[in-house]
This record gives sequence, structure tokens and C-alpha cells, in this order.
Amino acid sequence: MDSQRLRRVCWGGLLLGAGLAGVYARDRSRAERLPDEGTIITERHATAVLVSRRIDPGHVETIEDEISRTCLGSDPNRVRGLEAASTASLFIDRSETAPELVWYVELPRAVVDEWDDPQSTVADAFPVDHDVLEPVDDPDERTVLVHAVHPRRPRTIEPGRSGTARTLEELGVSTQPAVDVELVRMRLKPGFPERLADWFERLTQQVISGKRTLDRLESWSAEMLEQERMYTESIVLDRRNGYTLYQYMEANEMQQVYDAYYDTWNPVARGAEHLMGRLLENPACILEYPLETDFELLAHAIAPDRPRRIKDCLETEKR
Repeated sequence: MDSQRLRRVCWGGLLLGAGLAGVYARDRSRAERLPDEGTIITERHATAVLVSRRIDPGHVETIEDEISRTCLGSDPNRVRGLEAASTASLFIDRSETAPELVWYVELPRAVVDEWDDPQSTVADAFPVDHDVLEPVDDPDERTVLVHAVHPRRPRTIEPGRSGTARTLEELGVSTQPAVDVELVRMRLKPGFPERLADWFERLTQQVISGKRTLDRLESWSAEMLEQERMYTESIVLDRRNGYTLYQYMEANEMQQVYDAYYDTWNPVARGAEHLMGRLLENPACILEYPLETDFELLAHAIAPDRPRRIKDCLETEKR
């Protein structure tokens, strides 16, 4: 496929969708919003958190050995960190000057809402601890903007395509899962892109609270998840050093995601490509395939009963 066509911006499409929400969104009181409304699990039903810890330069190999010994050896469930975690992935950025571990964790909102300090609770559960790791970066500076789940996503870790013996699929954790898992860092240009991100965050909070519904937008998103076979997708806004977006993707195959994105006339998808070139400092990091990413997946873990549909999240709340 021509590189000019291999462009994909899920988060940008959803930002554009927020603009379309001016037409399709409508205010609604919380009492009017039923808990099981909607077509897919979104940020209203579950959340995603990114937690980072810098590695003392020169000790990256030490941390990799520690992960092999603890997360993949004695306690594979450690990658999830929290009993309620649905999906978790551990990434490493091998930057020579500022290497870091980044932990992605997905949690049902019904569980998180019961915690007094959700950000600290998640930060304290970081699955790796070692003297060469710096304290957790300020988690309060990161907020989820978008979260979406495929209603038939897998609940088991299957052996990696390479067939190596490094997988621990029977234990729900893998170094080489059969799915493709990526984390991409996207820096926003200053000015308008940052204000747009602020506005989208406010819109997200209204959706989470039930004050606003984006029914048609959710339907378009569900169509895209199905066509792309995107199992889990999250976008997190980070304001620590300028405005940065992190996009997490768990998909059947990333090439398929790109192909499907360009074979659809989905309104959100079609408007995204034009928008992204205007918002990102380096659009190629997400607009071209293969992806340009600083992060390498070290481990991926899922719960055997992780939610697929909204009713699963409601059942979690009842438990």
C-alpha cells in the first residue's frame, strides 16, 4: 500500500468527532441517562491510566532482568498490578538520556469511582520496584480523553506468532502476544491544538458524568472498531512538559487497522487525516505505517473475565 495512503489517526478522528458533536451531541441530565445505554464500552464505563518511572541511565538491562524475574517469572499477574485491572501492558523507552518504564492499565470505572484517590492507588501498584527507578511521575497531570473496547475482544493471551517459548499464555501474560500492542507518543503544537485538547477533555468529563451523550459518534466509533479489529484503544493527555498525547492500541493486526481505516467512508475517519497534520508537531509518528514509536512492549496481560460489553462493567459494579 502506498505510504501516502497509510495514514491513520484514531484520536484525531475522535477530536473531529467532538466537533461533529456540536450537531449530534445533546445535553442530558444524569437521571435521563441509563447506565447500559450505548453500543460499546467507552470512557464512561472504563478508564485507562498511564504511569511512568524514569530509569537511571545505564541500568536499563538491570530493569529488564528484574521484570523477567518478577513480572514474568515468580508472579505473572504482577503485570496487571491491581486485581480489578482488565488489561495491562508494560513498555520501555530506551532513550540514552532519559530511559523510562511506562505502565498502561485499564480499569472499570465502577471500581475506580469507589477509591478515595484513584491516581495514587494506581501509582502505588506500579508492577516494578527497584533502586534504579525514580519515583512515579506526577499522575495527576495525565487524563484519559478516549477509551473504546471491541465487544468481542479476546480474553486469553495466545502464543506469539513467532512460536517462541517465551510466552506464558496459560498465565494470562505474554512477552509476545498474538495481538499487536503499541504505545505512541504524539506532541501537540502550541496554541490552538492545546486549546482543542482542553476543550475535548471537558467534553469527555461531561460524557463520563452522563451530562452529555454522543450516541451517533459512539456508533461511528463502534463501526471503526469492528472494521479495524481494534480490541482496546485509549488516548491519554499529558500536560507535564507541554501537551502530549499517548495513544494505546491493542489490535488483531496493526496493518489491518491501517487498511480498514482507508477503506471506509466513516465520517470520523475521513475527517481525521486532514486534521492531524495541523495539530501534531510530527504527524508522521502516527500518520504513517510502520508506526514511529519510542516504546517497546515488554509484557502484556489481560484478565480472564475482562469486560467486553457495557453489561460486563455493570456486573463488575455489582460484585
